[in-house]
Amino acid sequence: MGDTGFIIGMVIGMAGGIAIGISMGRRQKPWSELTPREKQLRIGLIALGAVLAVAGLVVFLLTDT
Repeated sequence: MGDTGFIIGMVIGMAGGIAIGISMGRRQKPWSELTPREKQLRIGLIALGAVLAVAGLVVFLLTDT
């Protein structure tokens, strides 16, 4: 059963890394040139990445190895 938690943590970590990579890897405009919708989307993606990072850390710490 210990491997299940590791796998879940790995999947959450990979998803968080992909989300951060996609949001940061695209060609970006300066903040002042963004439309309000683009600003909202960027903030949402950063928040999603942070939530996924925290969830991955929690799962990692709760798994007993």
